[in-house]
Amino acid sequence: MKPWRWLTLRIGRLAVLPALFLLLPLALSATAAPPPSDWSRWDSPTFAHLTVRAGLPHATTTAFAQDRDGLMWIGTFGGLVRYDGYRVQVFRQSGDGGLPDNYIRALRAAADGSLIVGTSAGGLARFDPRDNRFSTYDASPVHGTGPHILTLAPDGDGGFWVGGQNGLSHLRASLRTIERPPADAGLPRDAAVFAVLADRRGNLWIGSAQGLYLRRAGATRFARFDSDDHAAAPVLAEDIWALREDAAGRLWVGSGTRGVAVIDRQGRARVPSGLDGDAPAIQHRTVRDILAAPDGRLWIATDGVGITVYDPANGGLETLHHDNARPASLGGNIVRALFLDRSSGLWAATEIDASRCDTRPTIVHTLDGLALSGGHDAAFDENVRSVYADGGGAVWLGFNRGRLARVDPRSGQVRMLTLDGAQQDQDVRAIDALADGRIVAGARGLVTIDPVSLAVRSWPVADLDTRPILALRAWRDELLVGTYNGLYRIDHAGRVTHYLHVPGNAHSLVDNQVRNIAVLSDGSVWIATSGGIGILRPGAHGFENLAHTEGDPHSLPQNYAGSVVELDGRIWVGTYGGLASTPAAPPGSDGYRFEVLRGSDGLGSDNVASVLADRLGRLWIATANGLAVYEPATGRIRSLGERDGLSARFYNHRTAAVGPSGALLFGGLGGLTVIDPAPQARLAQAVAPLVVTTAQRDGAPSPYAALPTASRPLHLENVHALRLGFALLDYTASADVRYRYRLEGFDAQWTELDPGTPPAAAFTNLPGGSYRLQLQADIPGLHARTVRAVVPVEVRGRWYELGWARVALALLAVALVYLLVRLRTRYLLARADRLARLVQERTRELQEANDRLNRLASIDELTGLLNRRELMRQLELAHEAAQRTGAPLSILMLDLDAFKALNDTHGHQAGDDALRGVAARVAALCRKDDRLGRYGGEELMVVMQGADLATAAQRAEAIRQAIETMEVDHGAHRLRLTASIGAAQLKPGERTHELIARADARLYRAKREGRNRVAAT
Repeated sequence: MKPWRWLTLRIGRLAVLPALFLLLPLALSATAAPPPSDWSRWDSPTFAHLTVRAGLPHATTTAFAQDRDGLMWIGTFGGLVRYDGYRVQVFRQSGDGGLPDNYIRALRAAADGSLIVGTSAGGLARFDPRDNRFSTYDASPVHGTGPHILTLAPDGDGGFWVGGQNGLSHLRASLRTIERPPADAGLPRDAAVFAVLADRRGNLWIGSAQGLYLRRAGATRFARFDSDDHAAAPVLAEDIWALREDAAGRLWVGSGTRGVAVIDRQGRARVPSGLDGDAPAIQHRTVRDILAAPDGRLWIATDGVGITVYDPANGGLETLHHDNARPASLGGNIVRALFLDRSSGLWAATEIDASRCDTRPTIVHTLDGLALSGGHDAAFDENVRSVYADGGGAVWLGFNRGRLARVDPRSGQVRMLTLDGAQQDQDVRAIDALADGRIVAGARGLVTIDPVSLAVRSWPVADLDTRPILALRAWRDELLVGTYNGLYRIDHAGRVTHYLHVPGNAHSLVDNQVRNIAVLSDGSVWIATSGGIGILRPGAHGFENLAHTEGDPHSLPQNYAGSVVELDGRIWVGTYGGLASTPAAPPGSDGYRFEVLRGSDGLGSDNVASVLADRLGRLWIATANGLAVYEPATGRIRSLGERDGLSARFYNHRTAAVGPSGALLFGGLGGLTVIDPAPQARLAQAVAPLVVTTAQRDGAPSPYAALPTASRPLHLENVHALRLGFALLDYTASADVRYRYRLEGFDAQWTELDPGTPPAAAFTNLPGGSYRLQLQADIPGLHARTVRAVVPVEVRGRWYELGWARVALALLAVALVYLLVRLRTRYLLARADRLARLVQERTRELQEANDRLNRLASIDELTGLLNRRELMRQLELAHEAAQRTGAPLSILMLDLDAFKALNDTHGHQAGDDALRGVAARVAALCRKDDRLGRYGGEELMVVMQGADLATAAQRAEAIRQAIETMEVDHGAHRLRLTASIGAAQLKPGERTHELIARADARLYRAKREGRNRVAAT
């Protein structure tokens, strides 16, 4: 800034001081109660997804229920699912105790632990946990429910109202009897019933294909419910699919195409703004379900445009859609049912999965790309590179590519701006404010921004205009600027002082790469660099430098430093080697001595990106593994996770600031994470039960009603293998829970289970006795706690473990010892004779074994014929005999036609089957003195002693015909084969290989002449 400009500004300020004093009371009255910051306005539910990949029998889910033990039941198009947070157990249609239909339309849990199931085409069924089987009810349209069930609703007396295509029916509290209302009950005849609700005042509401009907408490007849409200009347007159009573006693009605109406306790109906059929939140889609959340908001499920969340208190609307770019968005836009479990988790049945989100309030809020872009651009580059909170309650965010945002958490306004000129496309890594209220931002050089108009002006500073800015901090009347090229100091007159590292000068800047600048309460400036920390004190002419010293555990743990904060008189420094802290006392003669908190101490990682202190004396630390909170007074460290509402995991180095009302702001790849450590922390959740959810005895599952509990011991008798599945039934971030178990009285130590795997305890061959199975679930996060459960186990001892059996076994052992001594004496006397006989027997057996080996060595393993080596030996013997006696000798060479094609078409197994079949057929046609063997591949040879060429040719023709007419079975195929045969007779003086060559030549001539023939000349 030019000196004359600075002077002008100073004079201008003095001139307006009298006016400011006159306007001060008015300004104070106007700003005495600014609206509170509300970061929750940007929260978007984060959904977890249960999909086909996890075990669902069908992607489309339809209904939910939670039984009295806490297990979730999920209906789908393809069957019914029982889910404990880890295991998916599927029930499908079958004729023996199974479902009557796989398409589930409605589910309700009964007080006795059973489950009432409404199906699309099989009527009503009841699951009995005493035998894990289904029974069905009368599905006739006249006396029963009809086959097409659409809805189930409790009647308030232990029974259920059943709505379907054939109207209304009633399942009495005994869960055995189906009743239908009389024909004159006032309901339209043959009208489908889509929704039923018995409200808290005893009224019964029916949503039908012909509108809304009401039977008031104490009445016997239904009457059509009409409204004189011009907007509500058409909603109530068409098909009604959803009915829900909220905490205030209002009835919310969802229709087929005209949106949602609400009926107050006085019977007045209206259509809330934004919920009519034309509204973008409805778009004339069927409202399939409505759910009142614990915070009073209404979740409205639509058949095609996702979920609309409506706040009756202020008329606020939020729409939740499936977004391919956001894995944590709603699973699908067709939502058939909503359900709130006992852990305040909201389930949505979509066409893609079962989606679940947590409805509890949280202290963690996230401004992602969708929030920062005003809900219009999910692909917005949400990488926050810098954060600054100004004195007016606004938060400034710097992004990549020269973009900034001004976020007002009081009004919910987000204003974006993009730098141009030299700042265009440059990363905005530093933001601060000047004394006159202007915002100064650093990208490549400096710019100033008017906080109201967002007008941007370049701030030319010599030697800085082309340099990337890494850090900014206003200090007294000056501005400190950190770069890759040292520290720049700009005073009120615009003069620039440049500090650099000078090798050999201990009081120069410790390193030229300045990453962060922090001003402490004593007026000193701590400059964090990639080579340590330089301290600039008021009036000093040089730096006091801190760096890591090898071998000194009390020096800075690592030179790459970032955040520097003060808390309770101690200075905390985030480094890539852990979180370092100085003692509360002033440094001694040997300078600052550091204590270090590392990843091994529970921090999660040594790489500390940033550190902030809250008003409660805690440190919030962003590391490479997420966010953690540290209480110096107790030494306790807790890591935040999905249970706390944390969705981002990766944070940029020293990108953090304390925002309005003490909110803690952390910037990273996933946008801005806001921690609001005020008392409105996430409400403590009722502790979900830790229970056994499955049991298998020697592989056989136990009925659910027989599962062991603390009051119902597990009794075992003659059980070899036992496996017990267990789970904490809160369904929130199940993969983060750590489980272990120990069978007290059997296990010396706890068995730790791998994270994310279905927790189970397995035992084999438990000895008789009384045990206690101890189960433990460790829940991480801000509200970390441990849930324990104990299950008694009684194992009845096997007969040989009983006292009398052990005494009898001991006596038997003594008798056996005596008997063994007597038997040994006889044994020794007979041993010599036995050894002599044994030698003779072994000699004979050895000879027989050798004979068997010789035979095996001469047999082809595949066909059982002579192998080539033995075949050639037999031919040589026949050759010698023929030369000696003059008797004729002929051979046949046989080759299967198109054998390779058969292998290629049907596989080598088919070829093997064919070759075995042909070998058996040829062997049956050979004479007693003939020798048949496998010459190689699919070639066979027949050695025919005493046969001339004519005889050989005749035998060859018989073999060819036999092969041509045979069929070989191969699976579902019947293979047909042919063979080509060459025959030759031994000539005087001819050797065996010459005989083979002549037969082989005739074989190939038969091949060339068309195959499936004999060539003998």
